[in-house]
Amino acid sequence: MVGYTRVGRRSGLIIALAAALGLATSATAQTKKIGTFGGWEISIVHDKGKFVHCIADTTGPDNQGLRMSFGDDGQRHLILPGPRTAGARDEAVIVLRPSGKRFTFPMAQRSPDRLWSPVLENGFTDVFFESKRMDVQLPARNVTRSFDLGDPDTMSARIDGCVTSHQ
Repeated sequence: MVGYTRVGRRSGLIIALAAALGLATSATAQTKKIGTFGGWEISIVHDKGKFVHCIADTTGPDNQGLRMSFGDDGQRHLILPGPRTAGARDEAVIVLRPSGKRFTFPMAQRSPDRLWSPVLENGFTDVFFESKRMDVQLPARNVTRSFDLGDPDTMSARIDGCVTSHQ
């Protein structure tokens, strides 16, 4: 029973920390779809009536699309589909097209099918919002994926509106 209590406390602390950082939402969180802009589906997430973040999703079969999260604290995260290897860590090598600019991020598995980036820096998002495609390599998992980004500049404008209207 002592081992169970320790695991429970640790899990509770991790969940609380993730929620405080805007990385996770509780089971009571409500997601409302706003619409599709630039090929991205924009939604807003509330938890117990309080704004948590806005999200932008590309479409993909079986939860294989790309997601970006935008919090009211200015934090932005890239969320990639990931092989179901819970608790695994990986490093993502991202190449944005047509510029060919390359970025590398440590990724953490926060759900069975999603990998989360650390907070995105402006250097990445500035290039991202001007790109048309994104190639992702996860060398430790031997995975390579390519994403059509549609019109991320249009998505960015709508996300800005979503976030600022809830500050």
